[in-house]
Amino acid sequence: MMLSRIADSMFWIGRYVERADQTARILDVSLQSITEDASLDEGEACAGVYQIFGVDGLEESDRSVQRVLDRLVTDRQNPSSVAGALLTARENARGVREALSTEVWESLNTTSLGLPRGVRPSRMHGAFQFAKDRCAVVGGLIDSSMTRDEAWLFLRIGQLLERVDMLARNLQAHDLEDSSDASTVMLLRSCSAHEAYIRSYRGRVRAARAIEFLLLDSIFPRSAAHCLSEIDEALDTLAKLHGNSFDRLGTAEPSRRIIGRALASLRFRQLDDIVEDFDDEMEQLQMVTGAVTRALGSTYFHPAA
Repeated sequence: MMLSRIADSMFWIGRYVERADQTARILDVSLQSITEDASLDEGEACAGVYQIFGVDGLEESDRSVQRVLDRLVTDRQNPSSVAGALLTARENARGVREALSTEVWESLNTTSLGLPRGVRPSRMHGAFQFAKDRCAVVGGLIDSSMTRDEAWLFLRIGQLLERVDMLARNLQAHDLEDSSDASTVMLLRSCSAHEAYIRSYRGRVRAARAIEFLLLDSIFPRSAAHCLSEIDEALDTLAKLHGNSFDRLGTAEPSRRIIGRALASLRFRQLDDIVEDFDDEMEQLQMVTGAVTRALGSTYFHPAA
């Protein structure tokens, strides 16, 4: 049986690499829009960006593109910034070196060495592209060089949970009243879903369909439904390895119960029901990721507690 310390670290490696990737994707689209649209109020627009990441208590001086870059991209002490998340992932990897392939470990090292200390608005796209490329390399090496054992499963669960959480945050900050093509395309691009949406629907971008695609599409790898389904499958495999699979009475494993309820809530409801109280629905989805994290902690990471 895997040591709880290794399981915990692998889980957080997955979450932090995904957090860096998603943060870079969202900021690349939103900050580019702010700098290119002279009609936008920079302070108000930056406050909206902070809202996605749950940052509040802002000073007036924080409401600028440069300050967003300083706080959410290059701040090494902030584990929710791009640089901070990647460095924290690397620190977790250092403690479980034996569970990772050499390629993954070296890639995380290369990434941490290449992170910029400062980024100017005029050069931010290059910094975001570096982060996205490096996260893609790490993800590709994880998939191609690691066996599908317990270590990989915990890392995969962490990655998918973070993806659901970041999607819910992004959707919660989106103004449903703004159904313009520009706003909808921006949302899809920030979720790396624009091209996949166009291929699926082959027509004009529509706000309702975009929300439906991001939440419910079963074969798009970044949709909430697909990620929850993959988490459920990974949890099922873990349960079988630990002799706790489904029986006549269902499952007693708390994280599977939470994921199962959330997945059923998405799959078996009309989209109109979900968007009726959209802000609360997205809040609930974020709470699901937190509840699963705590359940995994009590079951696998800190079972004695």
